[in-house]
Amino acid sequence: MKFDSPSRSGDRDSTSGATTSQMKAVPAGDDESPADRMAVHVVWEIGLLLLCCGVLFALTRSSAGPFADGSWSGFADALAPVLMLACAMAVSLRVGAVNLAVGPIALLAAWMFVDASSSGSAMALAVGLGAAAFTGIVLATVTAWLRAPGWAASGAVGGAIGLWAGGAGDPGAFSLAALPGTGVLAALAGAAGISLFLGLVGAFAGIRSRLAPIRDTPAGERHGRGGLVFLGVLLSSALAGAAGVVAAWTSVPDAGAAGLPDPILLTVLALGAALLGGTSLMGRRGGVCGTVFAATLVLGLMWLAEARGWSFDPSWIALSAIVAGFLVTRLVEAMNQVDEVEAASTSRAGSVDDLRDEDPRDTGSYERYDDDLADLGSGGDPWTNTGGIRTTGGIPKQQPADPFGASGAFDDLRDGYGTRFDTDRRYNR
Repeated sequence: MKFDSPSRSGDRDSTSGATTSQMKAVPAGDDESPADRMAVHVVWEIGLLLLCCGVLFALTRSSAGPFADGSWSGFADALAPVLMLACAMAVSLRVGAVNLAVGPIALLAAWMFVDASSSGSAMALAVGLGAAAFTGIVLATVTAWLRAPGWAASGAVGGAIGLWAGGAGDPGAFSLAALPGTGVLAALAGAAGISLFLGLVGAFAGIRSRLAPIRDTPAGERHGRGGLVFLGVLLSSALAGAAGVVAAWTSVPDAGAAGLPDPILLTVLALGAALLGGTSLMGRRGGVCGTVFAATLVLGLMWLAEARGWSFDPSWIALSAIVAGFLVTRLVEAMNQVDEVEAASTSRAGSVDDLRDEDPRDTGSYERYDDDLADLGSGGDPWTNTGGIRTTGGIPKQQPADPFGASGAFDDLRDGYGTRFDTDRRYNR
């Protein structure tokens, strides 16, 4: 505890105010903030793994449908671009700038890749991935520099690509052979490796604390993490472009026609798999393997619905994954909610500042006595300060005013005796 004299009350107030402001100024994402709870992600990802195993086992028992035609190689051909898009969507969600243009960017990269296929695979890859990277730079600049919300910026970019694709017509004939099985496995392994690597890196408390200001800052305001947002959106666009190239390369063209992906379906698939995998729609929080398991589960359910001949379009499963992802986001946010009182007491436990808190008792009624005692201790004469009454030496002149009220030191005594004298007069004593 700390007792300050009234002459230093201003210092005391400023000190206590500074302490309070420092406590409030601590951002939610600094080193002292409690770490997110990863147990909820571990439990959820174990459940996703079990569901994936059940769906894939049911696929192997099907005698019709896409799995019966293409077996595991066909499933890998379809899973590789879906996993890349889901990873791209998860990255954009983690940096607080959801990229709803992953499907249109994949379409743009596939169109450019197919159109440039007559110049060889190297040139086709450079043109397709280059177009996706350029689009990513534009989108990242608008999101990080102009601080536009991710959904608005990506919606504008996706709409521009859609308008361009509607007027550009079909690309040239596809001149390359279908991507071999080893290339598909390499693409699938690369996509899964990137997803797992980013999930492991994002699980570190230091990375999560650096991403926290992005999450806590309202859209349009500065948060000091523009570089992370730029890199995240650029990586998301690059992965979307790679997904479009793989999707076009693995689909065997019929009579030279180009196999271009559906941008809307790809966007819905990517968002549903990312949210279902545990990446929070509010940003920052996410698991490690959830995106891989969720992408496999959603695609497996769509193939199973087609194999069993269910009476609805399998695309509804992708949309249902988004709705289920909303519930997963609510679960993740609720399980990671930290009690502010508990967090504050934990962070301040054992702090020296606790010894400097103000005394909870009210000492304001004693301040006038502290003034008089301070004057006496310094050798001053309280009779010289008479509130405007002219004095001679140490004795005040006779004035109508009460001399005891000059300093206020004996107000209580005066009031007490005044009451007694009034009582005596009342009884004619």
